[in-house]
Amino acid sequence: MRLILMVTMALLTSVAGAQYKGKVFVDKNGNKMADGLEKGMAGVAVSDGQHVVRTDQDGNFNLPGHAKTRFIFVTLPSGYKLADKHYIKTDDKLKVYNFGLLPDPTSAGASVKMLQITDTETDKYNDWIGNLKNFSKKQDISFIVHTGDICYEKGLNFHASQVTAETLGKQVFYCIGNHDLVKGAYGEELFENLFGPVYYSFDAGPAHFIVTPMRSGDVQPSYTVDEVISWMKNDLAATDKNKPVIIFNHDLLTYNDQFVLKGRNDSIPLNERNLKAWVYGHWHNNFVRKSDKTGIQYISSASPGMGGIDNSAGQFLSIEIDKDGVKEIKPHYTYLHKHLVVNSPSGKDMVWVKDGALQINANIYDSETMLKSAKSIIYDEKGNRLSTTVLTANTDWSWSGQVPVAKLSKGKSLTIQTELSFNDGQEYIQKQEFSLPLGSNPTTTSTPGKATHLSLKWTNNVKGSVWKANPLLAEGKLFTATIDDANNLLCGVTALDAKTGKIAWHFKTRNSVKHAISYDSGLILCTDMEGFTYALKASNGTLIWKKDLGMKNLPGYVSGGIAEKGIYYTGSGAYFQALEVATGKTLWTNKEWTGGEGTPEKMTIAGEVIITGSNWQSLFAHDRKTGKLLWKRSDEGLRFRSSTGIYKDGKLYITGLNTLFILDPLTGKNLDKIEAGYEFKVMATPLITDKYIVMPTAKNGVVAYDLTTLKEVWNRPTGNALVYSAPYTGPESGTVESTVVKHGNELLFGASDGHLYVVNEDSGAVLQKLNLGAPVFADPVLQGKDLFVVDFAGNVYAMKIN
Repeated sequence: MRLILMVTMALLTSVAGAQYKGKVFVDKNGNKMADGLEKGMAGVAVSDGQHVVRTDQDGNFNLPGHAKTRFIFVTLPSGYKLADKHYIKTDDKLKVYNFGLLPDPTSAGASVKMLQITDTETDKYNDWIGNLKNFSKKQDISFIVHTGDICYEKGLNFHASQVTAETLGKQVFYCIGNHDLVKGAYGEELFENLFGPVYYSFDAGPAHFIVTPMRSGDVQPSYTVDEVISWMKNDLAATDKNKPVIIFNHDLLTYNDQFVLKGRNDSIPLNERNLKAWVYGHWHNNFVRKSDKTGIQYISSASPGMGGIDNSAGQFLSIEIDKDGVKEIKPHYTYLHKHLVVNSPSGKDMVWVKDGALQINANIYDSETMLKSAKSIIYDEKGNRLSTTVLTANTDWSWSGQVPVAKLSKGKSLTIQTELSFNDGQEYIQKQEFSLPLGSNPTTTSTPGKATHLSLKWTNNVKGSVWKANPLLAEGKLFTATIDDANNLLCGVTALDAKTGKIAWHFKTRNSVKHAISYDSGLILCTDMEGFTYALKASNGTLIWKKDLGMKNLPGYVSGGIAEKGIYYTGSGAYFQALEVATGKTLWTNKEWTGGEGTPEKMTIAGEVIITGSNWQSLFAHDRKTGKLLWKRSDEGLRFRSSTGIYKDGKLYITGLNTLFILDPLTGKNLDKIEAGYEFKVMATPLITDKYIVMPTAKNGVVAYDLTTLKEVWNRPTGNALVYSAPYTGPESGTVESTVVKHGNELLFGASDGHLYVVNEDSGAVLQKLNLGAPVFADPVLQGKDLFVVDFAGNVYAMKIN
């Protein structure tokens, strides 16, 4: 017994007496070694994972260590970058722990720019990595943060060799995600071997950045939240209290507006520590929210390499930080290089003259740089220059201009040459032909030519991106809604005159309105990403009422509500409810289920049943009058789905992951089903004609099945998506998020490849294909012989069906 006690005391003495000494220095010769003449840096914070000390006037430090010390790591100061790594693994053989730093102008200013990537979940090299590298080089980016779910052993090893400071040319900092906690002596062992400690900090520009770990994951970690909080308190105590604080984590660990991070026995009120933003991933969605009470911003992004779980567009974020916190956020969609489509004028179908001027509309995008300027030059058939006009930006994608039609030769072949100049110094030129119809009157509002099937009547831009807010026709107006997954400035509802395209009014919403808007009793109804519902007067956009549905946790609201007979159904989980259209009064609230993730479906009314769902959870059916849950299903892929159902002839047609179901809406039981070789994880609704079931897919365009036999009749592939949105889809996916509509024996739909298709109903043969140049996620709308389409760039098109 005495021997055991002596050994225990000796071990405790050894731990308590451990000393970790070293120096932080300016590595002038870049050899990663502290040479005799290289100057030490005073006042730099260094940690053993619990204690935090600052270096003395010569750059030296001395840390006591603690029972779990596995690394000594430095808080990189502003204006510097690392000569090697920000950490050194502890080793009994090491006598000193020295950290060499190099000057870095990108980290020294009054503001600093960074990139966030997250949830890459891959062990394969793809173009998004090159996009990231080239963008960060061209835009004076200081550093890149990966907020976790690098993903399992293969992904961790791949990123450690291919997504690094050496390969990207910028400092890269990693957070640990739930799928990065893998088998080993403890969950974070492999992560530590590849990327170092799971929590640490660094400074850049005017700000202090803290990397924190996921609470738990696939394998139990060795750290506790209390230990992380204890270190954070010491880290912040050693930080200038005037510095804005930005925290990175794989998840949002608290949705409380007071932002108190809690462990089992300890807590830290981060709103009292000058926290300005919490940057995270995990949910595979694009969502930015700012707290009214504290001003703290929640910033989430989907993966840069694939579509999000809720069909969010794949992207990475650039974030600029100044002394007040977040200055600007900007999404950057991947895989696009010098993309330019002048969709009007184009050929003889896409030509529009308004008030004596030819309207020019171009969709332009590059994943690696920003467009500086654009201009269009028009030549006659002999090559004589007729006119030049400068294009101006409407959104990140859309640019437009005008040319007096009197300067142009009507009825003859003309060439429009569009010249682009990018911030990186590169230039790009593209030519295409078009013609003005003979006898066209320059004063008319449009010049529809003799088209194959569709011709342009008018187009306008609503100054924001449109996701799934399908055009809505009511009271002579066309309504749609915009998103802003960055700064919440461009989001709202816009009304246009349905005949001319002129904007009638715009109402700014608190956050993005992602899905369908509704009309009932003279009111436009919609719900934004934060669960705020708006009732707007359709005639002039006046706010009649606004209601906070009570969304108290993640994810953001991405579904589409539906209105009928004076009741608006909206919300999800514990805030799914029926509202009185006239007043906003809650008639009932769901109390029978919660959880899951956002599903980008529109609710379906099936007789007296309201159908909704939650990703990773279930498909639910409620009684419309009472809200009572009638049934739920999570089997056969119905727990993971994106598509909206359709009710026809007493049957509910709805998709699961790769199955199309025909259900009894009263019981949820299968009446029939089609088990397909396609993925149906798109936002589109099945189209039911008198002969076919037509359904878009995530990778293979559109497929049609015989309504009687349920056998496949045809498949119409589309081009690769310009922007990937369907969950886990990436390069070489022919995604169609837009519902197919029928006119006569023709089917019409927009696709993620940026084209508008007209196909034969019986064969799927392409009859016409118009290149709009931006993905079309929202459903087209037919009214008589008019087709209304809106693209992701915010362009609204009115087409005449000839």
